[in-house]
Amino acid sequence: MKALIIILTLNLFAVQMVWGQSPEKYTPYKMRQDVDSLVKYLLETHPNPFYRYPEASFFKNVSRIKSQLDRNLNKVDFYLRIAPLLGTLDDGHTDLHIGQFYNSLNPFVLPYHVKLSTKKPFITCSGAYQGLKAELPLGAEILSINNIPALKIVNDIIDLNTGESRLFRAEFGATRFYFYLEALYRANGIYQLKYKSKGIVKAITIKGIRKTVLDDLAKRQADGKNHADRVYALRLLNDDQTAVIDFKSFDWNGFKNFADSAFRVIKEKHVQNLIINLIDNGGGDSDVGDALFQYLLNKPFTQYAKVIGKNSALLKQRLREHRLNKPLDSADKVLLARPNGSLDTQYVDQISIGNTPLRFNGRVILLVNIETYSSASDFAQCFKYYNRGIIIGEETGGLIKSYGDIVTTHLPNTGLELTISSKLYYNVGANENDWRGVIPDIYSSPDKALQRALDVVNGKK
Repeated sequence: MKALIIILTLNLFAVQMVWGQSPEKYTPYKMRQDVDSLVKYLLETHPNPFYRYPEASFFKNVSRIKSQLDRNLNKVDFYLRIAPLLGTLDDGHTDLHIGQFYNSLNPFVLPYHVKLSTKKPFITCSGAYQGLKAELPLGAEILSINNIPALKIVNDIIDLNTGESRLFRAEFGATRFYFYLEALYRANGIYQLKYKSKGIVKAITIKGIRKTVLDDLAKRQADGKNHADRVYALRLLNDDQTAVIDFKSFDWNGFKNFADSAFRVIKEKHVQNLIINLIDNGGGDSDVGDALFQYLLNKPFTQYAKVIGKNSALLKQRLREHRLNKPLDSADKVLLARPNGSLDTQYVDQISIGNTPLRFNGRVILLVNIETYSSASDFAQCFKYYNRGIIIGEETGGLIKSYGDIVTTHLPNTGLELTISSKLYYNVGANENDWRGVIPDIYSSPDKALQRALDVVNGKK
């Protein structure tokens, strides 16, 4: 891997970064071609990309961006120009992806986790990366970075992310905070922070650490831990009367073994209360939710009422790739024969309940927040619809009527990865105008949701 080349030039005392990993720059003609390709793929594949944002406004933005592509740009700078196009559509599954390429440049990283919000405090320190000594206090409010106000940083990040709400886009952007500091503001690994802690405003300069160094540190810390341990965890509280299952994602890998083991412990310990923590769970495979409900429900269920899908060339290409060297079944042949642009509506059958001796019949409390998304929010809506227990936390970022089932392609010249929703999902119980998340029974901030659940368990209001 080539090193990232930093060229220091005197330009109004600014530091310019040159992307050494890929020196290639793209001409305005090629970038405009990519913009046209993005629009073409979007219109051909998405069931209704303008369900919230006016089509005329979108195409006005397209024309403006194309007119401003008047000089050669590298891949990162081109991404910064066009990513806001998709952000306006309020669909978290329709997105451009730069992270893998950007990380290959071995960039500098501000080694702190942060929380971003649309309200004060806009940026909050959530702690240093694991294994590093913290110079910035936990919970400190970051007021500015390199003299850029926190509110501007958050708004710039929101513009470059997709999602169904501005708050979700801010919180999702926090997972790639280091990218924006370098790509947008050219920090070059030097971060001058002004922050407030315990009512006192202070300043500190923090040096960035290269991505490969942090990756090596994370790998060493992860050695000896299996995948399931990192994604799922079981805790016993209150003299084993209460169990907490923490889910970080709906990842099928390792789930069945974990679930059997966890619910066997719950049964053997005669647990009375189960808290399922989906806070910050970004989703994954909805089949994991179906499998989990087998341990929680005693009647047939479905997470979805109906699904409206759009037939397209990209969707058919995805099918052919999945069936490579395998025979096509009758359903595959029907899909491939459907005209591109046509819509199909599928009504979802209920799933039967299996005969498991590990089913839990006690009280269940579900914890959610704005970053409970996609398949995790689908699970929460199903949980609510079948009255399996109470939900505590924030309204989920994932909507109960939402787009998903992504198809993937790449822009022809820059190679940027583009994902596009191909289906519109109606969660069970969702109506035509339900463009909203799952509403909790008890509102709580994420940091206090578990304690609020324990208060319910202990009979407190």
